[in-house]
Amino acid sequence: MFNTLIEQFKAAQVSAAEAYDAVARAEAEALPGLEDYMRATKSRHSYKTERELGAFCSNLADALVHRASRAFAPPGGSLRINRGDELHACNVDIGKALEGCRIPDLDAFWAHLERKFAGGAAVAYEQAARAIIDGFYLKPTSEMKRTSSGVVIDMSVQSEARWSGNGQRSIGVYSTERVGACFRGIATFARKSGFAALANELQDGRYLREDFKSRDKLTFSGLDVTRYNDKWQCRFAFGVGEALSLFISEFGAQHLASRGN
Repeated sequence: MFNTLIEQFKAAQVSAAEAYDAVARAEAEALPGLEDYMRATKSRHSYKTERELGAFCSNLADALVHRASRAFAPPGGSLRINRGDELHACNVDIGKALEGCRIPDLDAFWAHLERKFAGGAAVAYEQAARAIIDGFYLKPTSEMKRTSSGVVIDMSVQSEARWSGNGQRSIGVYSTERVGACFRGIATFARKSGFAALANELQDGRYLREDFKSRDKLTFSGLDVTRYNDKWQCRFAFGVGEALSLFISEFGAQHLASRGN
């Protein structure tokens, strides 16, 4: 199916080249004696055609990854698929195939994505648990503190002073990706565990782009976050915190154990 699309694109390139050549010949007949650089129709080099085909194949592989990420993610959750890793896993090399005048086997690539990720809720939950563990720098010896008001976990978050002054700060560039991934993981956990309101509130991530002052709070359903200059203190309601601990045990045990050293 997808290999046929590539064949169709190649055929379209041939047709376009033939049509362009016909225009070039007509121009040469209408304006004889002109050097090539003076003509309206410029020579089309083969490398441009090859580059177009390579870009098409690469973009098509991207589209398959986007489709799989959406189709196989759990409801309300996210599924991250690395195109390069998965192409390598199924032994599809777009560049080498084209260099050898072969069609990159994107049908095989899609079949690989289906085998690995279809019904991919478990994969998505494992990714979410990994993001939470990494976001909080959890280790096997880490403990979630139970207080009178909930379950508390501190997240290391470097922040930077804003030029506007007034004590305003923003998440530091080196913390942005980790913190964002962690909160997306929490949203996926919340959706799976029946905390739909929390999942919805965390989904858009606007709070990650907001400026804040030390001790400013974010309030979500079952989660309060107090932002300091070098950490965010997350206070989960007891039910949410206990469910999070079970989620990490079920889907993140192997990754958590790997962080023992």
